[in-house]
Amino acid sequence: MINETFSIKKLAHIIKPNSTIIVGFSGGPDSVYLLLALRNMQSSHNLKIIAAHLDHEWRKESAQEAIWCEQFCHTYTIEFMTQKASLITVDKNYNGSKEEYARVTRRIFFETIAQQYQSSYIALAHHKDDQIETFFIRLARGTSLTGLTGIKEDDGRYIRPLLETTKQEIINTLTKNNIDFLKDPSNNDTNFLRNRIRHTLIPTLSQVDTRLQNNIFNTMKHLQQVDTYLQQVTDTTITSLAHHTNLLSLNTASFLQLDTIIQQRVLLRLLIKAKARFTPSQKLFSEIIRFLKSSKNKEHIIHPTYKISKHKKFFSIEQR
Repeated sequence: MINETFSIKKLAHIIKPNSTIIVGFSGGPDSVYLLLALRNMQSSHNLKIIAAHLDHEWRKESAQEAIWCEQFCHTYTIEFMTQKASLITVDKNYNGSKEEYARVTRRIFFETIAQQYQSSYIALAHHKDDQIETFFIRLARGTSLTGLTGIKEDDGRYIRPLLETTKQEIINTLTKNNIDFLKDPSNNDTNFLRNRIRHTLIPTLSQVDTRLQNNIFNTMKHLQQVDTYLQQVTDTTITSLAHHTNLLSLNTASFLQLDTIIQQRVLLRLLIKAKARFTPSQKLFSEIIRFLKSSKNKEHIIHPTYKISKHKKFFSIEQR
């Protein structure tokens, strides 16, 4: 059995007693490590744990791997659920990458089970190496300050307790305790961007400074602090500009006096509050600000389903 040195204290801090936890379980070392760590605190916290395995059906071995996962959970007396990805309905208009499609499918699967069991938590086994790789992926593709802060440890019902644990620490602990796990050959396929970053970019940059991973991780923590502060400023600003208690209607003149970075964050917050299901661009933010500065039109279409409207001294973002 995994010993309790890894991060049981962190888990105990995150998870409330008497909770039901859905654990994303691929059978790989990361999810094995997390699943057994949670099992170690199952009795003391009166937890109900369900291992959830999604068979993406990408490889002929996947059906056998699902059986391995089920047998593993049987050995450790952990409830197990599995599903084939082909049986899960995803938006027919989805046109993202294969990796992103898999992520969306897993989320649907996990959240369906979480709803079925009225679970408070969905635990995922992202670790420190994943966090560093995500930083470089987002940096390469272009992102916001928030994007560079990386994967959140606590994001609604999703929790990721291993973000400060390295892949090597995981492997070492499992090996020391003679615990088996599955090896996914696709992790070596450099056709995937994440794998190219893992196997090529990071080793190359580590030649510049062997402390690369810790340096990047610490930088991300600093960015998180800045992002948190800016979000607090944004929330305070929205409250101060709001028309009475309507946080979706803000004073136009006061908004236009704000620094650009706060203006953009305020607009993003309004879009989120209005339940907008699209990602705004810098171009859209500039377009909205130009409209608010103009004395001509009272309405402006910002998306096929959303508009921005002026009402005397105030403006709001709303559905068309």
